Amino acid sequence: WRSLAFLADTIPLGALALVLAERTADEAARAGLAASDAWVQKLVETYVKVAKGADPALLKQLVESVPESVGDWVAHVGMVAMLTFTTVLGLQEAFLGGRTLGKRMVSLRVIDVRTGQSPGVAGCLLRSAWKGAFLWFPSPLVGLLGLVNFHLPLFRKDNRSIHDLATFTQVVDARDER
Repeated sequence: WRSLAFLADTIPLGALALVLAERTADEAARAGLAASDAWVQKLVETYVKVAKGADPALLKQLVESVPESVGDWVAHVGMVAMLTFTTVLGLQEAFLGGRTLGKRMVSLRVIDVRTGQSPGVAGCLLRSAWKGAFLWFPSPLVGLLGLVNFHLPLFRKDNRSIHDLATFTQVVDARDER
């Protein structure tokens, strides 16, 4: 259920972040977006050619030729997404009783393990920043740590992830509290 809540929160926030990224992009990021769009179009065309029998090496050559300016766009989107994710999810948890919209859908909530109450604003923002970093920070090491974070609750009796351990929080079933 926790994963479903995460997806229900992340997918719309990812779309919002893309819209915000497009509206706030500087010239370098816009050039990166244009280069990215052109490269993806070329990738699709090349894939169709290869599917129809062209040399598969064409795809390899194209993948190795990603324009450098695409990095400006990716960095901009990552920063906007991280800020959006951290702010929106953190404030939802802080002001909606430890719940995001996704957690409400599946009857989950976040509590402070020391008090049993909803965590404060700072704890919720820090917790969301940890999750946002695992998703949006463009580093293989952070991505690997994010995968560990995602699976850690499966191996712990208290079902806590790294961001829960770091912020003294825990996700609990809200129905158990009634």
